[in-house]
This record gives sequence, C-alpha cells and structure tokens, in this order.
Amino acid sequence: MSDEKQAIERRTFLCVVGAAGVAATVTTGCGDDSAPDVPFSAGRVADHPMGVWKLYGAQSVIVGRDPGGFYAFSATCTHERNQLEFREPSACTGPTGCTSISMTGLTRCALHGSRFDANGGVIASPAFVPLPHYQVTVASGEITVSPAVTVAATVRSAGV
Repeated sequence: MSDEKQAIERRTFLCVVGAAGVAATVTTGCGDDSAPDVPFSAGRVADHPMGVWKLYGAQSVIVGRDPGGFYAFSATCTHERNQLEFREPSACTGPTGCTSISMTGLTRCALHGSRFDANGGVIASPAFVPLPHYQVTVASGEITVSPAVTVAATVRSAGV
C-alpha cells in the first residue's frame, strides 16, 4: 500500500509540475507589450495642433488634441497585437511615413481589417475591445504620456 501511495503521490507531483510548466510557457506571451511602462515625453503643447494625431512609433502610442485637451491611446490592435496604420495617406508627412495625421482619418489593422474611430472605439471587427487610453499630464508646456496608467476614453488633460 505504501508503494501504491508513493506512486500516486509521484504521479500527482509530476502532473502538477507538468501543468505548471505548460502554464508558464503559455502565459509568457500574454502580457500587453504594446507600450512600455515608462512615461515618455510627447513634446511641447505647441507641437500638437488641435485636431491632429501624432504617432509615437517606438512606444506604439497615438497622442491627440481636441477641444477637451490632450489624450493618448494605443496604436496596437486589440485583436492580435498588430501595429495599426493610418487610412489617410494624403495626410502622411515626413520621410518615415505617417507620423502626423488629421483625426478625421481612421486607424486600421492591416492583419485582419479591424478599424477604430478617432477615439479608439471599434467600428469594424474582428477586434471587439477598444484601444486602451493612457494618462497624459501637461506641466510647464511639456506633455508626458504614462502608458502604465490606463484611463477612460473620455479623460483629457488640459494644457495651455
């Protein structure tokens, strides 16, 4: 009986260890790595005209300014984590492509066609989760985005 009990315990142990190993492997890619957790500078207030988005590609974040103030949201599709693209090519400027665009343009995921409105809301699937918005602070005319702090899509940071 002692051998039987030991065999069951060994089997249980191996099952638990095996399951833990699988869980660790599977969940490794589950984190949201669309934006680093470190706050970053989005320039000065004067660099952000009303009604224009600016893409910060290294952080995969879009910063916009509307009559309510400044806001920032992810530039990564919530469906399968692909970088979004702007759908208003005539407004693309600069040698690196779209870095500044009118907020009337839509963002689209090239991978499966999900589309998002000017506030990050889903307007075409397969994505069904809106783009997360991040905390924006304005101090002494300098804009800082904190991707580790998510906020409601309606939150704006006033800046003069």
